Amino acid sequence: MPFARRPCTAWQGPRPVVRLGRTVLTYRSCLHWSVAAAAAAVVLLGAGAVVGLVLPLGAAAVVVVLVWLLAALRVLRLDAACPAPGGGPGPGGAGLREPRRPKPHPPAGVVGLPLPDGGKSGAAALA
Repeated sequence: MPFARRPCTAWQGPRPVVRLGRTVLTYRSCLHWSVAAAAAAVVLLGAGAVVGLVLPLGAAAVVVVLVWLLAALRVLRLDAACPAPGGGPGPGGAGLREPRRPKPHPPAGVVGLPLPDGGKSGAAALA
C-alpha cells in the first residue's frame, strides 16, 4: 500500500497543543508531514502569484491546509478524574460490580437428569 499511514520513527504518541478545561487539542502527526503540507501550500500560493491565478491556486492551498488539519490534529474531551460532588461512579469503572458466584441450586425450569443406579461412580464407571 503506497498510501498507508506509517508511524514516525520516534513516535511518542499524540502531543497536547492547546488545553481548554477538559478539552485538549492534540497533534498526532510527524514533523515531516507538517513541513510537506506547509511547503505545498507555499508552492501553490507562489505559483498562483506568478501565473496570475491567485484565487484557484489559493483555494487549492487552503484545501491542502485543511486536509493537514484534519489528519494531524485531534480534539479530545478528557474524563473527570473524580466523581462529581453529587456522586456517580469513581475512576476506573468502580461503579461496576464483580460478577456474582452461581447460586447453589439450578434455576427453575431446568430438567435434572437422574443419576444412574449402580454401585459404580466416578472414573471407574467410565472404564
